[in-house]
Amino acid sequence: MNTTSTQKTESSPPAWSKGLYSNSASDAQKLYDSGAGGNTYQGDTTAGLGTTTQNGIAGVQNTVNNLSGTTSSATNLADMASGNYLKNGNPYFNQALQGQLDNTAAQVQSQFSGSGRYGSAANTNALTTQLGNIRSNALYNQYNQDTQNMLAANNAIDSANSTNYQNQLAGNQAVISAGQLQDAAKQADLDAAQRKWTAEDNQGWTRLGLLQSAAAGSSGNYGSNVATTTQSPNLLSTIGGIGSTAAKSDVRLKENIVPIGEKNGLPIYEWNYIGRSERYRGVMAQDVQKVRPDAVVMEGDGYLGVYYDKIGISMERVN
Repeated sequence: MNTTSTQKTESSPPAWSKGLYSNSASDAQKLYDSGAGGNTYQGDTTAGLGTTTQNGIAGVQNTVNNLSGTTSSATNLADMASGNYLKNGNPYFNQALQGQLDNTAAQVQSQFSGSGRYGSAANTNALTTQLGNIRSNALYNQYNQDTQNMLAANNAIDSANSTNYQNQLAGNQAVISAGQLQDAAKQADLDAAQRKWTAEDNQGWTRLGLLQSAAAGSSGNYGSNVATTTQSPNLLSTIGGIGSTAAKSDVRLKENIVPIGEKNGLPIYEWNYIGRSERYRGVMAQDVQKVRPDAVVMEGDGYLGVYYDKIGISMERVN
C-alpha cells in the first residue's frame, strides 16, 4: 500500500521589509509611467573630424598635387639644368676664348713677320692650325664642364624639391596629429555626456533596485513550498535509489541529521525525512555536488537527488 505525505514550509520577510516588498511593484509602475529609464539619447555621439584635422589632411593632399611645383632653387638653376648654356654659349667663356685666340694669332704673326714670311701660305696655314686647335680644345673642355654643371643642377633641383616636399608633409602631419588630439578630447566629452545622461535617465530605477537588493539580502528567501511524496512500502526503491534512480538526498528534506563517518571521500549521515520516523543512512546531495556534480540532479520539485550508483555508495534504511 502506498503512503502519501504532504509538507508545507513557509517563511516570511522580516517586518521592516514587508512594506518595501508590497509597495515595490507600485513604485516600479509609477517609474515606468513617468517615462524614466530606457530612453534614447538624442545628443551627438560621434565627434567626427575637427577643423584642424581637416586642414592637415587638405595640406597633405595639396602637397601631393603640387609635387612637381617649382622651388626658388629650381628657378635659379633652371637655365643650367635645361642646357641653355650649351645652346646659346657661355658669354664669359666666349670672351675668354676670343682673347686667347687673339693672343695666339698675334704671336704667330709676329714670328712670321720677323722671318720675312708674313702673309705667306705657311703663315696662313700655321695661323689656322694653331687657332683651330686652341678653339677645339677649349670648346671640348667647356662642353664637358657645362654638361657636368647641367647634371649637377638637375640633381640640386631634385634634392630641393624632395626636401621641400618632405618638409611640407611633415608639417601637415604635425597638424593632423594635433587635430587628432583635439578630436579625441571632443569624443571623450561626448561619451561622458552620454553616460551622464543615461545615468540620470535611469536614476530612479537604479535607486529602487539598490533598495530592493539591500532588502532581499537582509531578509533572505521567503515564500511557501509544498511537497507531496508518494512512497511504496519499500522505501529503498524510491527514496534510497537503486540502479539509475536518483534518490531524494537534499539536506532541506531531512532532519535529525547525525554524521557517522566517511566513505569514498564523502561524509556519511543518518537521518529521517521531515515528518517521517524511518531512519536512513547515506549522503547529502550538497556534499556530493561539490566533488561529483555529475552524480547530482535537480528534480522537478526544485530539490536535489543523488545517483548513488555513480558514487559507489548505497543508501540504506536503518530502522
